[in-house]
Amino acid sequence: MKFDEAWREFGHSEARDGERAGLASCKANNTSGVPRYWTDHLIAPVRMIGAETASLKLSYWFSTIEDSPQEGDPNFVSASLRTSAATAWRDAAPSGLISMLPFEGAQWRFEQPVSFMQFHIPFELMGMVCVSLFGKELTHDHIRMPADVLDVQLHHSLERIRHTASLIEPTNLLLDSWALILAEKFLLRLSSHGERNGHGPFGKLPARGVARIVDYIEDGIDHDLRLSSLAAIAGMSTYHFAHSFQETVGMSPHSYVLVRRIERARALLHGGGEPLVDVALACGFSSQSHLTTVFRRRLGVTPGEYRRRAVI
Repeated sequence: MKFDEAWREFGHSEARDGERAGLASCKANNTSGVPRYWTDHLIAPVRMIGAETASLKLSYWFSTIEDSPQEGDPNFVSASLRTSAATAWRDAAPSGLISMLPFEGAQWRFEQPVSFMQFHIPFELMGMVCVSLFGKELTHDHIRMPADVLDVQLHHSLERIRHTASLIEPTNLLLDSWALILAEKFLLRLSSHGERNGHGPFGKLPARGVARIVDYIEDGIDHDLRLSSLAAIAGMSTYHFAHSFQETVGMSPHSYVLVRRIERARALLHGGGEPLVDVALACGFSSQSHLTTVFRRRLGVTPGEYRRRAVI
């Protein structure tokens, strides 16, 4: 079973890339630090998401420089999604809409101006997914890093992430979920292990384990929950847990948490005149605008409209 169902919570309205909503989140585990790619000495990202706390790190770039060397980073498997019509070359090879960033670095040449978005997954997480998926260890030599990745499904996934990240400031739980989705797709498409048959159904979680996880979510609904914390309660890797949770509950961990946050928000909106920004933060949304976006997408009305109807 793959993670295609995890896309169900995504909306379709437009927003500008790089538009920030602000994230009031708790501190979480560091995940392999900051990508070395972010320290390019000629150009710098105009926006960064994930910093040191998330599994998936996203960066937005805009350049009017024709030639730019890029330092490699073996701690991350990274891909670039070009978001402008300008063409680009990596080490003299034509770059496609999707290009992998070689571990040893590369020399880039751009038509001016050019914009692109980068996706960085810790190599350690890729290795964990590889073991769970194929039962094989992962080395850097197992991954192809082409300048032009022709894969419609991967392009669709990257575009969906780009779109959603332009609407809201993603929580760590959502970034963790995206990281697993992309890690699986990269391994299936670009690793030599992808020629093998993947893992079959992961099985369901025991009822007692589900109860502990549900209690943990309810107690921490106002925090920026981490997929690794939920997996630790189940005693599984994050990849194994995410699949088992979906097979058990019928939705991804992030979708379930989002449902519970909406239900908590509805209860608070019924309860009185608490400011909407306080309702949002009490339910684990990153901001009032995040609450409004999700609420309207799921229920068809804004939180303010819902409250006015509830008191009539």
